[in-house]
Amino acid sequence: MGRGSRVVAGATALAAVLACSAPALARDRVIAVDGVAKHRSDMRVEILVQVPAGTSARAAALRALEAQNAKPAAPVSSAFTLNGLRWDNLPVVQHYNPAGEPTGLAAQTALSATYGDWSGVANSNYRIQGGTNTSRCPSLVRECRGAQTYDGFNDVGWSRLSGSTLGVTWYSTSIDEADMAINTRYSWNTGSNCPQVAGRYNLETVYLHENGHVAGLGHSTNTSAVMYPSYQTARCALAQDDINGIASLY
Repeated sequence: MGRGSRVVAGATALAAVLACSAPALARDRVIAVDGVAKHRSDMRVEILVQVPAGTSARAAALRALEAQNAKPAAPVSSAFTLNGLRWDNLPVVQHYNPAGEPTGLAAQTALSATYGDWSGVANSNYRIQGGTNTSRCPSLVRECRGAQTYDGFNDVGWSRLSGSTLGVTWYSTSIDEADMAINTRYSWNTGSNCPQVAGRYNLETVYLHENGHVAGLGHSTNTSAVMYPSYQTARCALAQDDINGIASLY
């Protein structure tokens, strides 16, 4: 696919409506909200919103959409779905920028751990792998300096993201590029056996979900799927529905 100079198609965002303190996962609900950009119908956003106990889920969802300058999209009504991104050339090569990574967090290890899951599906030729480390700020991420630009690289980095966004992945349905950033303002954990730690989000779980979007999958109504639109707990292995989705696409 040809390359362009502006973002023209879609975005996936992980967001939380939180105070600045570490999130209290056990007390709060987590809901998913799909939106369409107000100014372009071909641009889409997915927001994962943490709703504090005792507050309105609908109000939280509408605030999150407004913060992304988006309106509600039609709800997902089936198992695995596709988001419109399909890579012409494989493997997808993803580059990591460690700048801003929280001290002591094995973030790149967590990211690399997701490659085998998405690349190892039987009857699928989809492949994703790590490239060289980089100092580039992911060029499609709005918080990077300058205009959002396709630079030909699929970069993953860290940023002090605006609003209550935990992380964001921008992608296009017409240009083969996907960039991701994780927010430095929130508490994360990594470790063997995919631990869920109170007051923290498991980073590999988020990377695994987001790299499903990078592969071209949308959300699923199957509650056991990695691509289910909600952070329920740490989950670092694909479910059958995820496997079915990637096998159908590649």
